[in-house]
Amino acid sequence: MGSNDKSELVKKINALKEKRRKHIGEWITYEDAKEYRDSAEKLPYNGFQDIGARRELRIECQERFGLTEGEAINIINGYNLREIVQVYENIKELRIPNEKDVELYLELMNQDNYDNNM
Repeated sequence: MGSNDKSELVKKINALKEKRRKHIGEWITYEDAKEYRDSAEKLPYNGFQDIGARRELRIECQERFGLTEGEAINIINGYNLREIVQVYENIKELRIPNEKDVELYLELMNQDNYDNNM
């Protein structure tokens, strides 16, 4: 890989580190997401409107796991659970899901100047 590839990967790693540093709350798991979805399914049907008990559940999920409003709404409504959890797992573990970057990523993460224990 060329130096440009390495430079781009360093930027990606640093962006992930910054997101991890700024993360507020617990790290969401798939089981957590399913729990919130299941709780929402027990609520009276309201056309997925973000009001009343459904809104309270969304806010709780959002604040507990440091999610965006849209991510929390999707979880409550049962959409994209695995994808949302994967995004946060990637941030937590500093993983870059692009296969072509894996070898260089591992090399960079093993260097002394990339401390994985922020």
